[in-house]
Amino acid sequence: MSPVDGTLSISKRRTRRRDSESIPAYPLPGFRSFQLCTLTDQIPVGGDWLFEMKFDGYRAQVAISGSDVVVYTRNGHDWTRQFKVILPPLQRLTKGAVLIDGEIVAIDSQGRTNFSMLKTGIAAGLPLKFYAFDLLELDGQDLSNQPLLARKERLESLLGTRLPDDCLQFSSHIVDQGKRVFDAMCEGGHEGIIAKRADSSYVGDRTRSWLKIKCTKRQEFVVGGYRPSDTGHGMASLILGTYDNGKLIYRGRVGTGFTAAMRKDIVAKLEKRRIEKPPFVSVPRDIARRARWVKPELVAEVTYAEVTPDGSLRHPSFEGMREDKPADQVVIE
Repeated sequence: MSPVDGTLSISKRRTRRRDSESIPAYPLPGFRSFQLCTLTDQIPVGGDWLFEMKFDGYRAQVAISGSDVVVYTRNGHDWTRQFKVILPPLQRLTKGAVLIDGEIVAIDSQGRTNFSMLKTGIAAGLPLKFYAFDLLELDGQDLSNQPLLARKERLESLLGTRLPDDCLQFSSHIVDQGKRVFDAMCEGGHEGIIAKRADSSYVGDRTRSWLKIKCTKRQEFVVGGYRPSDTGHGMASLILGTYDNGKLIYRGRVGTGFTAAMRKDIVAKLEKRRIEKPPFVSVPRDIARRARWVKPELVAEVTYAEVTPDGSLRHPSFEGMREDKPADQVVIE
């Protein structure tokens, strides 16, 4: 496993060619709830499991009907315009209609998917890749109840042979041998692996038929406030939390992993969301004393060493803001 010329005319909902031959034979597939993985540290064994690389990018559904393409984020937002660099091969993929699940990524010089590069790439229009790993609909036929292995076989046939530098790629897998795949991913500096039951259907919810095993501890947190720098300008750290039964629980702070440009951009976003009272159920007094509170709308991705017995983070480091994930769905994994 490893990780056009011309100007595109992009409408609010889709891209389309204007010649009569582009009239689609099937309607554009609609957005579906994503199937989500359950975090575990146990690698399943047996020939009924498939193992894929865990990508460090934006999960996306791509709906295609002829040359019409819509790219949906995890929360169902239309981000076709943001991901216009991947559209040309998708517009040429089929004369029919398909709904594909996959991940949009940026690849660094080491061949690894890199979330920070992805954020920069989106803003600058740099090359990105779309790794397709599931086929949910094909020419009006719902495939979600078919076994995963059958769906992936049809997806691979649809995509055909792809050169390594193509921006549209098939996410390959290995049957069984999960430990070997995991060790190879971790040694290569990748995020981890995804384990999926070969016979699993696509239920559009979190399931134990799909598992994620990470090389490092990493997850999303809701930003509920920040501590200003000692000068009173800028940001020293973000105050983080996760939801539990609808209540925002304090999980700690993160003050490393930021560039100066990141801090400036994040502070601008935070200042627009300032509120008087903390959004958390409770916060340690020494943290609350100098905190500035914000509406819990932003989501930060953070790596950390462990969660302490009292539920706080040890050695957290900021990785990036997640605009594709709704804050009210962020829970401790």
